[in-house]
Amino acid sequence: MTVQLYRVGTEYVANEITLHRGTMSDITAVKVYHTVNPSYIPVLTDFITVTLAYAPNALADGDKIDILSLIGPKAGAHWSAPAAGDYQRWVLIQTATEDIIRRPDVITFI
Repeated sequence: MTVQLYRVGTEYVANEITLHRGTMSDITAVKVYHTVNPSYIPVLTDFITVTLAYAPNALADGDKIDILSLIGPKAGAHWSAPAAGDYQRWVLIQTATEDIIRRPDVITFI
């Protein structure tokens, strides 16, 4: 999936997750990392903590479970003022026993 954002705007980017085993209480953190280098594989310390949204959270989309990151120049953004370009988006879901890392999409800033 490719997401296109304007660098001067601020909005949430979501990656829906599905639990195949365990429960929501097993998730200890969700994090993201962005890089323009498509060959770079991030290490755990590269990631920043973001929001896990699910009902009844006001940011939730129905019954979906989403990793949400607020991107843009407004106060409170997880990632502010990115330069124009194509960024690989990596997500990390942490539990007590797992560090699950995926690269679900590319974000293009124009």
